[in-house]
Amino acid sequence: MVFLIDYENVKNPGMMGTEFLQAGDHVIIFYSTAAPNMEERRLADIKASGCRFQICKLIKVRKNALDFYIAARLGELWGGGYRGNAVIISKDDGFHSLADYGGHWINPQRRVLVSESIERGIVSANEPDARTARVRQKLKSLDIGAFYSAYAEGLRLRKMLDEAFADTQFLDRTGEMETILRSGKTPKVIYLDTLRKFGRKDGLLIYKKLKDCADF
Repeated sequence: MVFLIDYENVKNPGMMGTEFLQAGDHVIIFYSTAAPNMEERRLADIKASGCRFQICKLIKVRKNALDFYIAARLGELWGGGYRGNAVIISKDDGFHSLADYGGHWINPQRRVLVSESIERGIVSANEPDARTARVRQKLKSLDIGAFYSAYAEGLRLRKMLDEAFADTQFLDRTGEMETILRSGKTPKVIYLDTLRKFGRKDGLLIYKKLKDCADF
């Protein structure tokens, strides 16, 4: 996937999602002296990804100059045979005209997406791969109240486990026990998982205490 980033327009918020970049990606950052700096972590992510990385600095300030740079570079990519998704990272609605052009006037058609950040661009491209699924999961909306209830329950359960195993050799493994209790659908599943994790002898002792903590 190619990411053409209008950095003067989006700045650091537009770089959200650099941790999802891959070796097969091509990242081109268009910038000017008006916005010459980027968070180090974003640049480190780009380097670590192994993607093809290029920059294009504005030569002379003119109205919408970087927009023309991006349009010209996209044309070069198409002319050079690129057939994959192109994502323009910008909040400028004018770039949707490039999407219209690529999808209507070019044969075969070229897909152009416009998004406010790298991670949103990955989701918009909707490529059928594990990366898209990971980003989509990260951006999933959750009910704040429900999340807090689960959080509070986790604190309560951890406190009970710490108290139950305070004087035992298993105190440093209460995190594993919490996982067993949270993932177990029935007492039988919890029982079997405990024995599998801790062995029959220790597992039986631990299960008895878990029963008291889980109240089943």
